[in-house]
Amino acid sequence: MNNMLPEGKSLWIRAFYGFIPEEDGYAGWTQEAGRDHILKHIKDGDLILIYGAGSKETDKALHSYVLGFLQVDATPIRDHDKAAPESLRRKAHRGWAEKWTHAIPVRRAWRADEKLLIPTIAFRTYRPEAGQSIAVWGAPLDPDEIAQALKIKVTEVNVFGEPPVSEKRLKKAAFGDEFRPSRAFPGSFGTHSVTRHDGETVLYLARFQGDGHALLNRTKVFGDRSAALKVGVASDVAGRLAQLNAGIPPAAQGRWTIYMQAIFPDRRSAEQAEQEFKAESVAKLESLGGEFFWGNQESAMLLFTSIPGVARF
Repeated sequence: MNNMLPEGKSLWIRAFYGFIPEEDGYAGWTQEAGRDHILKHIKDGDLILIYGAGSKETDKALHSYVLGFLQVDATPIRDHDKAAPESLRRKAHRGWAEKWTHAIPVRRAWRADEKLLIPTIAFRTYRPEAGQSIAVWGAPLDPDEIAQALKIKVTEVNVFGEPPVSEKRLKKAAFGDEFRPSRAFPGSFGTHSVTRHDGETVLYLARFQGDGHALLNRTKVFGDRSAALKVGVASDVAGRLAQLNAGIPPAAQGRWTIYMQAIFPDRRSAEQAEQEFKAESVAKLESLGGEFFWGNQESAMLLFTSIPGVARF
């Protein structure tokens, strides 16, 4: 089980009255300011752990219990943009039509398969007296809290407005298993709009051009040609490369560079190729967590070119 999120992802907690992604394809806020606050801090593909709010709208049996995880996009929408008719009827029937109308879209969801109280996971971030604040603003988890959250057993479920989940989905397994090197964590594609359009997607292999041994605090021996590597998919490779290097000081000598790339007709096929690379890498490269690896760059190159569909690059 992986105890790390994919590179660049964050995990927040938020209290809510329930967890019905099959009908509610969005995460909503009653006040626009609450929704806009989280938009300043999250990125496409970030995650939110939902737990039962201590409010009258919430079933008492769910108060303070972990309900599940949402993968969201940083795109402002309204609730009716991504809600099933049953969802809107339910809200109207309960007098909630004006609640949680300011929203962001949910792309994937995992329901918790075990009953765990939120203080056992967010042991530092969660405080009972801050419950109302977390419900409105949310709160990011610290790395050791994320490690706890990734141990929660979950099952992936359908999200309204998204393709049905496959039979190979995560079932009653630790959430961290979703991020093992052998599993490609699907991302989002397109621009910040309610409707996203698939299209050509690049599978890339990046290499850290610089002293990778120093980067990872490893001793370099004579003849060692190992390098820090990263595999991933992107619709905008130049933009992705800029993100990778954004946190490196301008005066530093090392930089990530795109070593190899291959164009696929859509994101799904590129992600399948990424998963194939990760599965085959187990015997050839050392996993550094998420999409990062350590090993001989020639071995990585040969592995990359062996992936079906890469010959077109």
